[in-house]
Amino acid sequence: MRRRLLVLALAIAALSLASCGERVSGSKADTGVRGVVLAGPQCPVEQAGSPCPDEPMSYIEVRATADGSIVATGRTDDEGRFELLLPPGDYVIEAVLPAGGPPSAKPTNVTVPERGFSQVTVLVDTGIR
Repeated sequence: MRRRLLVLALAIAALSLASCGERVSGSKADTGVRGVVLAGPQCPVEQAGSPCPDEPMSYIEVRATADGSIVATGRTDDEGRFELLLPPGDYVIEAVLPAGGPPSAKPTNVTVPERGFSQVTVLVDTGIR
């Protein structure tokens, strides 16, 4: 019985964390940015027949800036995906990583349209060569 309660409590906590962040006050839920954060390369040398794809980065902070100011933040899910609700406009999207990497994040420019979501892939360089 205690084990079931513990599992239920952990499931509720996980769902609560998954819905945290990513909200911008005053914005509508019909515009913004959806994307994925990928880290690569994963292998020092890629060989034919033995691919070494970039890997999603789970549970890291992603932020949107405009004119040098942070306007939205969120976290990636277990598959590296994220969604930021933003009004139409131009933004820089980047993964927030510990200083002194590698890895190092590459900022990605994106324009949010009047309707809908822009799709982006935020790349993180692992430093593997």
